[in-house]
Amino acid sequence: MNLLPYIKIIEDLKPLNQRLYYRIEHWKNYDFKNPIIQDDIDFITDNYKNGISRREIIDYFKHKDHILRRGFILTMIWGHGFSEHGKADNRGPWKVSQMLDNLNISEAILLKANKRLEKNDLIGAHEEFKDMKRCRVNFFSKFLYFLGRAKEMDYYPLIFDARVANTIGLLASTNQDLTSILNIQPKQDSHSFNNYVKEMHSLAKEYNLNADKIEYFLFKGV
Repeated sequence: MNLLPYIKIIEDLKPLNQRLYYRIEHWKNYDFKNPIIQDDIDFITDNYKNGISRREIIDYFKHKDHILRRGFILTMIWGHGFSEHGKADNRGPWKVSQMLDNLNISEAILLKANKRLEKNDLIGAHEEFKDMKRCRVNFFSKFLYFLGRAKEMDYYPLIFDARVANTIGLLASTNQDLTSILNIQPKQDSHSFNNYVKEMHSLAKEYNLNADKIEYFLFKGV
């Protein structure tokens, strides 16, 4: 994938400043049928009234009193958010309620994924999510990314969603006009995710860039 024509654009990007917005009342008024999750939602809606930035999620995970589950919900709200002039994804609360339907199982998944990440085991961290409902790589890669950045890992996971996959398809294509009519999705298996992260970090080293600047460029599209 040739990034040379876009190097100056990528260099100027500030991914940690990316702020996404959400409808506070939509999340606050949803019945999660679990007071623990509702407390998390109340904490988030009380403390993040003007959207949520990547930096703010990383700072939350860095805090000594952070709760892994609460950071996951914060990430999912961000992941279902919209840009300043964008449109809300109203499925967010329902999807998160499905992800955390069995809270004991879900919290165990988050804890095990965190421990895998501490051992730099990206494949293992990915595979821990196989039993979480409604949570594909498009979303849990966001959680792993923020955790990795908070841990100040050199080789950290990266967000791998449909927007990123579509741009990779365009840049790797010999016919961008044809590729642009396709709906390209990320492969869901752990080895594809690991290869994606490996390739992005390799490109980052080649072009002397932060890997998440490349990911954010892919997210924004060409």
